[in-house]
Amino acid sequence: MDTAANRETAPAENLSAKVYADLKMKLIVGRLRPAETLSIRTLAEEYDVSAMPVREALRQLASEDALIGAAKKAYRVPDLNSGEAANLFFIRAILEGAAAEIAAENVRDKDIKALEKLVQDMEAAWQKQDAVQFLLVNFRFHSRIYSLTRNSALQSMIESLYARTGPWLAHGITELVTIDSWMGDHPGIIQALRDRDAALARKLVEQDARWGVDLYRARS
Repeated sequence: MDTAANRETAPAENLSAKVYADLKMKLIVGRLRPAETLSIRTLAEEYDVSAMPVREALRQLASEDALIGAAKKAYRVPDLNSGEAANLFFIRAILEGAAAEIAAENVRDKDIKALEKLVQDMEAAWQKQDAVQFLLVNFRFHSRIYSLTRNSALQSMIESLYARTGPWLAHGITELVTIDSWMGDHPGIIQALRDRDAALARKLVEQDARWGVDLYRARS
């Protein structure tokens, strides 16, 4: 298949959506770190697309405050101060706590089983000290919970905050703390959901997200 020809004929919006989704996930799992620069030309070569879909993907992420336009041909990950990072984690904690409270009313047996499997995967990543894999599975764990709200607006806001806090969460667990600090009380969250204890589910999820608040407030 002619890759170049295929690249030119594929709808630009589809290519942009794919680049956007991939870059957003890289932010969430910490493959992109605070202050890192993203070149449109370099990304176009990496994704084997023209500059247009890359530029559109970067513009969208910038509109969501996940990136900052640094120059005409480059963007960068925001380099927040510790107080700003803590504030983002605080907002995420509040929204995720509310989502967990709603999720406790909607959770099903298959959701519990899926969450238990994700905890096993997190533990495996923890044993390997694989920060990227840990953050990926951690995101899947939490996104499974907030998807149970059936509230697309709330889900969108939380996911946006994951993209904005991901680089700082990765920085925290790899540069600022020891590996023993990675794991939260995910089994406790599952038990609260299983028991349909909405108040406890909210409390535990908020505590999990507040890890970032405490980490960066101590450094502000």
